[in-house]
Amino acid sequence: MGVELEYGEVSAVDYLTCRIRVRLDDRDGVESFWLNVPQRNSQGTKRRPLMPEIGEQVAVLLDEDGVGGVYLGGIYSTAEPPPVVDEDTDYVRYSDGTVVSYDRAAGVMTLNSVGELVVKCTRSVTLEAGQPVVVMAPSATLRIPQVTLEGNLQVNGNINATGAVMDAGGNSNHHSH
Repeated sequence: MGVELEYGEVSAVDYLTCRIRVRLDDRDGVESFWLNVPQRNSQGTKRRPLMPEIGEQVAVLLDEDGVGGVYLGGIYSTAEPPPVVDEDTDYVRYSDGTVVSYDRAAGVMTLNSVGELVVKCTRSVTLEAGQPVVVMAPSATLRIPQVTLEGNLQVNGNINATGAVMDAGGNSNHHSH
């Protein structure tokens, strides 16, 4: 019993079992049985990337009778070309418009999220940069019980404080001369 490489369009997706059905081009649009979508990890370390989307052009490997088979991956065409043709760029654009890309020639990683970005860690977080760090936002709030600044502080604007401002000698902004 042999296997055949075939092409078609995703016609159904089962997110719970990570399987798809494909409308097969070479079989006059006949729909395949449920085909497994291989995963990179499925035991201790588990990963589940986004499933293929309805209407996506795909390649599948089917047994001769078309009953058993496996999804190999999506394919680009002249109607649906790759979003980036640069050989040095790894690129993901999600359907909501969020983009993650890495340009290895320039050494630049970019995350452009159209929604909220949440980073959580149960241990420490270290941010280290070889160049200045710039944060741009309309405002920022730090909810931290204790902040220690090692180095000089330059403020180009006003400082408003609701509590006492003390120097190392115990001098307050509330004393008079």
